[in-house]
Amino acid sequence: MKKVFLSFLVAATLFACTSKTTTAEKQIIGFDQSEEGNRVDLYPGDVAGIKIVEDFVKAHNDRDTATIRSLAATENFKLYGSNGMLSEGSDNHLKAIAPWFTNNNPKWKLNFCISNSYTNKDGKVQQWVTSGGVLTQTVEGKEVKLNQYYDVRIVNGKIQLMYIADRKPNAGE
Repeated sequence: MKKVFLSFLVAATLFACTSKTTTAEKQIIGFDQSEEGNRVDLYPGDVAGIKIVEDFVKAHNDRDTATIRSLAATENFKLYGSNGMLSEGSDNHLKAIAPWFTNNNPKWKLNFCISNSYTNKDGKVQQWVTSGGVLTQTVEGKEVKLNQYYDVRIVNGKIQLMYIADRKPNAGE
């Protein structure tokens, strides 16, 4: 009888440990819609990506071009701005923002960052950080604020792709 009870206890313990691990690893936090119209589950991502996005924003606020360059992927870096701008390569990005830094003194404040991952149709896991904040800049001598939202793909600890969307805040916001 002791052997039966011990066997049951060992089996129950192993099952309980396996169930908890599987549930935590497979917790769905949302979905993405593929180009083909298929829903793809999103899972918690590597939180190290959040620090990369925070450092990228801080480097822009500090006008630290060396850090901006170091956080951008050396190959296939693309940044799509909300105004239709596309920067391909970190050097082109730095050229595009240099006059903006001088003329408009932009500053960013992050309000949230969420790390997520999903597996694309080729079976490759992609790491993304979705974040939002406020951009404050000077336009024609007046302070202008925009709420901005960023989707950032992190590859090998670098920003490879970034989409920016924005909108003017509503009155009282």
